[in-house]
Amino acid sequence: MAMPRLPTNPAPEVLTIVGASARAAAQSARRAGFSPSAADLFADVDLRRICSVERVKDYPHGLARLCAGSQPGGWMYTGALENYPELVGRLAEIRPLFGNGAEVLRTVRDLDQVASVVTDERVGVPARAQSAAGIPRDGSWLVKPHRSAGGANIRLWTKRRAPEISFDRCYLQERVSGLSCSAVYVGAAGTAVMLGATEQWVGTDWTGAPAFAYAGSMGPLALEPWQRDALTRIGERLASEFRLVGLFGVDFILSREQVWVLEVNPRYTASVEVLERVLGTPAIALHVAACREGALPGLAAFQESGECAAKIVLYARRDGTFPTALFESIEPHLSAAWPRYADVPAPGAEIRAGRPVMTLLSGGQNAHDAMSTLRAETLQVSAALESVASE
Repeated sequence: MAMPRLPTNPAPEVLTIVGASARAAAQSARRAGFSPSAADLFADVDLRRICSVERVKDYPHGLARLCAGSQPGGWMYTGALENYPELVGRLAEIRPLFGNGAEVLRTVRDLDQVASVVTDERVGVPARAQSAAGIPRDGSWLVKPHRSAGGANIRLWTKRRAPEISFDRCYLQERVSGLSCSAVYVGAAGTAVMLGATEQWVGTDWTGAPAFAYAGSMGPLALEPWQRDALTRIGERLASEFRLVGLFGVDFILSREQVWVLEVNPRYTASVEVLERVLGTPAIALHVAACREGALPGLAAFQESGECAAKIVLYARRDGTFPTALFESIEPHLSAAWPRYADVPAPGAEIRAGRPVMTLLSGGQNAHDAMSTLRAETLQVSAALESVASE
């Protein structure tokens, strides 16, 4: 008599993640029950621990090789692939895309179109200029690239800068005072749910970050009722007008009486993993459900949690190599579902001054606890990096 066949568990769904850095999204996908594969600029040790990964040196166009392969399942992108809508469009013809397609990217990355949608009594967009005529060179304006990511290549518009800039690649934006922040949403069916907002650190000295470079996030940010209402309107209007789907973020400056929208990031953003630690819900599960099924989460109850999470991106202050002793001390923590250390290079890997080295993460019952832990860890790691002789 033949023995009955035992049921087998279905294999996890494969999800390919591509972008400048795929690590955070890949860890979220793993927690959500997917089998991630990845391609990015770094292929760091902790990313290799959880999935197959290809380091793409000819970024971003080399990403096409991975998506054109025989790997099954859909794909998604992280930063800064939104700056290459043509490439996104080509890849979406090869594999199912969980995210916003080329036409959405072309419109939602246009700040003039964004301004026409979100501006109201409490929401504005800083003034922009495509010519230097009449723009004061006193540091009250910024030079920003059209293809931006992580604050790279942003600089002050001052008399000390070169008199000519390429306005086909850059624009001028008025500098607005206030708290640098980011809001995270999930969009579907012409509307959006806000998961929360974070404070963003930019050009922070104690992380070694260059001026205007993204240095970390802390959240969820405690919001006044008018602030929450304004941010909710922003997400809903953007999703309605541009048909945004899945995770997307809005960088903004929070002043005393107004929200100033800086840009829309129509994909998984750096702030997502900070909020995800507090919400306890795998953000990639929400992303895929929104893109594939048009499903939106109901997470209002989580937004009032008193818990806090934070991350910093640690930058190298000088050239050198990643210390073996430092790697050995943090290596046992790299397999944790919620790691304290991330984006970790291999021992002996080259590190360059002004470039990101690794990410540190922490959580606590409040912002003070999260920051205390993070600062202590940062001091220890920074000291280890400083002990390495320059090349």
